[in-house]
Amino acid sequence: MTREFDPLKSYRTLKANEKMIAYAGFEVKADESSDRREGVVKISSFHRPYGGGYLTLTFMLDQGEKKAGTPSRQRLCENLTEESLRPLLGKDFERLVKVALDSPEHVKGWQVEEINVYFRSIEEREKVVIEEKLIPALETVLPCKFGPVEWWPVSRKSPTAGKEKVRADEISLRALLRKWFGPG
Repeated sequence: MTREFDPLKSYRTLKANEKMIAYAGFEVKADESSDRREGVVKISSFHRPYGGGYLTLTFMLDQGEKKAGTPSRQRLCENLTEESLRPLLGKDFERLVKVALDSPEHVKGWQVEEINVYFRSIEEREKVVIEEKLIPALETVLPCKFGPVEWWPVSRKSPTAGKEKVRADEISLRALLRKWFGPG
C-alpha cells in the first residue's frame, strides 16, 4: 500500500531542513497610490563540494489592509532577472531561479516569494556576498529598503516547521517567523 503524497508536508519538511544563516527586514518603497508595507527575507545557504552554491531568499511581505475591489498587488520579485543582477553581482554570479511556490503555505494577508541565487564561489563568503553585494543589488532592482542583516547563530539547531499552530487570520510577523523557523 502506498502512502498519499502531501505536497504541503513535503514543502514544510524541505523548508525545515534548510540551512538558515540570516534574515533581514525590509520595507517596500511606497508610492502615492499604496500604503507602507513591511516584510522579512529569510536567507539560507547551500554549498556544493567544489565551493560554489546558492542562497535561497524567502520573502514574506505583509499585504496590509486590502480594500474590497482592490486588484491584487504585483509580485515583489516579478521584475527581478538575471540580466538586472549580473552587472551588480559580478563574475561569481551564475544564475537566478525563481521558485514557484503557488502559495503552498497560504497565510491570509501575507505574500510569500522565493528565489535562489547561484554563485561559482560562496563557501565561507556568505557575509561579504550578502551584505556587500546581494542586498545592495536587490535594493537597486526591487522597490525595497532593507534593514541590517541579522545573522543566525552557528551553534543554534536547525529550526523545525509546524510546531506552533496559529490561526491564519490572527497571524503577526513574529508568529509567522516562529511558525516558519521554529521557536527562538
